[in-house]
Amino acid sequence: MEKYLFLFILIVGNYVFAQRPFTGEKIFSDKFPSEQINRVSFSSLTVSNTINDDIIVTLRDGARNYISHVYIRAKESFTFKNLPVGHFVYQYHNLKIYYESPHRIPIYLNNEEFLDFFYSAGAKKIIGFEITKEEFFKE
Repeated sequence: MEKYLFLFILIVGNYVFAQRPFTGEKIFSDKFPSEQINRVSFSSLTVSNTINDDIIVTLRDGARNYISHVYIRAKESFTFKNLPVGHFVYQYHNLKIYYESPHRIPIYLNNEEFLDFFYSAGAKKIIGFEITKEEFFKE
């Protein structure tokens, strides 16, 4: 009987944890065009997810053209490398609602930038304004 209980727990545990992607996965690569990289810029952006929700972050240039996206688990961080130089808008999806940042992130040549996701104490939500699913997946 103990053998079957152990086997059941093992199978259920693998099933539950297998459904959650790892930080750094491009889970929507079929919905977006190929990402834009610049191997000679040596520019990067480190995104820290300090909230308790997993998020998907999409980077877009000033004209809202797609640059890259990534899945980031709660309390983890990810570094986008080889980014083109420019000012970027970031959009994020916390698996419930789609948001866009009110600010642009400048990416300079041979520089590392940082972005922290956190809740606004007054607003009780992540900073940003809500967008539609279509705007999030716009090519």
